[in-house]
Amino acid sequence: MQKLLRRGTIAETLARPADPAALLPNADGAARRRLILFGSVGIVAYALAMLVTIPASVFLKNRPWRTGVAGTIWSGEVGVAGGSIVRWSFAPLRSLTSLGFAVDWRATGEDTDLGGQALLRPGGVRLDAVSGTADGALLAALLPNLGFACDVTLQAEFPQLTIGPGHGVVEGQATIDPGACRKTPDGAPVPTPAMLLTAEHVGNESRIRIAPIAQRRRTLIDAVVGEVGSYKVTLTPDGAALLPFTGLPAGVSVESSF
Repeated sequence: MQKLLRRGTIAETLARPADPAALLPNADGAARRRLILFGSVGIVAYALAMLVTIPASVFLKNRPWRTGVAGTIWSGEVGVAGGSIVRWSFAPLRSLTSLGFAVDWRATGEDTDLGGQALLRPGGVRLDAVSGTADGALLAALLPNLGFACDVTLQAEFPQLTIGPGHGVVEGQATIDPGACRKTPDGAPVPTPAMLLTAEHVGNESRIRIAPIAQRRRTLIDAVVGEVGSYKVTLTPDGAALLPFTGLPAGVSVESSF
């Protein structure tokens, strides 16, 4: 007796031609994954492009000492009142090993050729291997609240220099050429002799001393900077007589913090 095969049986299924769509059951999923991949790559590329081109002016806000700014945070320059220009470039390897934003920098101008390394971290900036020549205008820009301005040139060698809120380490020395200083904003110029600034870090503090080069045992200014950002400055009687523009009384110590 002959048996009949009904529709839908195994034999009929095997006899039907294969459905092409059935051979690619995950085609839609693969397409979605490709779109997600391409979209992610595009977003990352856009974010990197934005990061690389962040202008330096975003972080260097307008200040009285700033005459202009150009470039990006990775490689840029800023003009300083008095004619100097400070340029910097990102140091990626040192940034990774130091866990901060590290740059190599150099300041140039008529009487300025000073360079070194800088490490920016939350709460402060550390300068290393500072070496070269600088004029008084650059000093006035770095310390705008000093209370006096000097028309002098100095040769600096500081292996480490960190002054800021909660931080204070100074090591090195600076030779200050003869010149003139005045109390700001309109004091009369006072001639100044050649002087030597020496800084030594001992224990948890940095001891700083300024004396005439011709009379190195004659202390004019004696200062102590603590690692926590505190400082104490004393103007000696000799210093008060030779440097009256500082505005400090002879023998009186001023204590504060950065």
